[in-house]
Amino acid sequence: MQSSHLETHEIRVFKTVCDTGGFKSAADRLYITQSAVSQTIATLERKLGTRLIERGKPIMLTESGRRLQTHAARVLQEELAVLADIANIRQGVSSTLQIAMSGSVSQIYGNELLEDYCDSNPLTRLKVDVMPSRKIIQGVIADSLELGFGPFQQQMPALLETVPLYTESRKLVINRLHPLLERLREDPEGIIREIPLMVSHLEDPDVRPAIEKLRNEFGTIWEISNLSLRLNMAARHLGMCYVDARVLQDNPVCADFVPLQGLPFSEVELTFGLYFRKRRSLSTGALQFIDICRSFAFGDETRRKSAP
Repeated sequence: MQSSHLETHEIRVFKTVCDTGGFKSAADRLYITQSAVSQTIATLERKLGTRLIERGKPIMLTESGRRLQTHAARVLQEELAVLADIANIRQGVSSTLQIAMSGSVSQIYGNELLEDYCDSNPLTRLKVDVMPSRKIIQGVIADSLELGFGPFQQQMPALLETVPLYTESRKLVINRLHPLLERLREDPEGIIREIPLMVSHLEDPDVRPAIEKLRNEFGTIWEISNLSLRLNMAARHLGMCYVDARVLQDNPVCADFVPLQGLPFSEVELTFGLYFRKRRSLSTGALQFIDICRSFAFGDETRRKSAP
């Protein structure tokens, strides 16, 4: 086998063939000859000692080809990010922060954390997403997200580096005016199957073993990724949901919510923090945000009440 060092040009040609579905269309997109595309793919296959593409109409990727396609997408995406960062620096933007937060983190701490970050980095570029924690974890693992901030799974994936920041109690709640509340208090295990449970997502049992039991306790489960929508639906007596204790205190929509007590799953303790892919070279913006979070007073009620 020849040297397996992959050139960026080779990766780009291979990725373009995958994206366009053919050698000719890839050549047209890259403004090179079809022969040059064929030679580049042949060189790649010789280097790796395996066939990457089954020629035909349409072309088909081999198992090795599919693996290289994943790598190529990540490499070229990182190249684009680097070029964008350099362009921003050239224009006076000193750092870039790309982060995804869970709904509760965004509601409780998002404004203050980003304000602190922007105060320290006035010439900055922000890309902030709010999404369910499972999607954040998947995005960080896939390298489509640089930094995630949300609740940790019971067993975080080995590919992730974690920065624990605070703990929070997540409570099962229902509107105090729900027509089934009194019956639910008298016979929680019997009535609970009559009221939908609204969650962002129920993890697979192999990630959080207690989930299977939770699935079996409720008759209906609605998966609703947006936290504000879940809260508003619960406020309208459409179901029950889990809410972080600080959200219950701060969000006026939760004013009429009451915790359901006495059930084995009435309350869940969670650790919240940052996570990123191991051995990834983080941007200056991400490193600065991590430093801000480490020194942030997450449990300081005085600070939160005085915030605008």
